[in-house]
Amino acid sequence: MGYTIAQKIIKAHMLSGEMTVGSEVALKIDQTLTQDATGTMAYLEFETMGLDRVKTERSVAYIDHNTLQSGFENA
Repeated sequence: MGYTIAQKIIKAHMLSGEMTVGSEVALKIDQTLTQDATGTMAYLEFETMGLDRVKTERSVAYIDHNTLQSGFENA
């Protein structure tokens, strides 16, 4: 039987551990996704920690709540 998409992703990024239910694993994080509410809090914490940049290949932030509601077009 083949692997699920989640199992394939975990297997491709596994640094240590066993891919069995309940087992602890270490994964290489190569992408991050944040959104405007909790992402902003995380960025402020990173700045406080003195981090100059992220260590991932790709980091994406979606900002969709911090917009002006000036008319029905973007309400």
